[in-house]
Amino acid sequence: MSRPNLNERHRRILKFVVESHVMRAEPVGSQYVRMAYHLSISPATIRSAMKRLEEEGLLDHPHTSAGRIPTERGYRYYVDTLMEPEPIAPAQRRILNKALAGSAVTLDEMQRLVARVLAKSSGQLAVVAVRPWGEEQSGVRIGGAENIAAQPEFQTADRLRALVTLLAEPEPLTRALDSFSNSGGARVTIGRELGEGAMRECSLVGTGIAATRFRGSLGVLGPVRMPYPKLLSLVSYVGQRLAELP
Repeated sequence: MSRPNLNERHRRILKFVVESHVMRAEPVGSQYVRMAYHLSISPATIRSAMKRLEEEGLLDHPHTSAGRIPTERGYRYYVDTLMEPEPIAPAQRRILNKALAGSAVTLDEMQRLVARVLAKSSGQLAVVAVRPWGEEQSGVRIGGAENIAAQPEFQTADRLRALVTLLAEPEPLTRALDSFSNSGGARVTIGRELGEGAMRECSLVGTGIAATRFRGSLGVLGPVRMPYPKLLSLVSYVGQRLAELP
């Protein structure tokens, strides 16, 4: 499907809706957008723009609410064209550097350490898979399962059950993470791009790693509603630090 041709107003409102939805985890109404972002246009003009974005498949209109939420296509448009970088603050860099300088000796210990640090820093599910050069990937190390289980998107019985199954039988997650192993930088895979089942309800921000002793990939898995600018910077930085290991 081709990318919609949006004017500047539609692009701004889509960006506002996405970022508001990420922050609040609920449908976003025209009045909220106008007040939160100090827009001079009327709520009716904002509603008209939202209707156009809905017609383009970028927003959805839950039947129980007057507000809109981004669709997977809306999030993809945001990531590809609207998202602004969010550099890691110096204080956060120091925290990450100190945490990653732990006493890990073996690759398995290093994976445990990185998964723990990444889960704590991201507030999402951290996934790490590295192996020595020339060896096949044997599995994925997971950290922060409680983070993803606490997200509003996984509070229904069916979705929580599918998530538990994914964590207990992580082959689809292992395959998805392995697809990042040859990537030249951090990138985002959203919803249906990941496959079916529980993976369809998630997004994965990942990057490949190529160090002297090992190669592989790492990332964070969460609902489609995630703070992508922050997570892309975080995943990229941690991946770069691991690639610098001797």
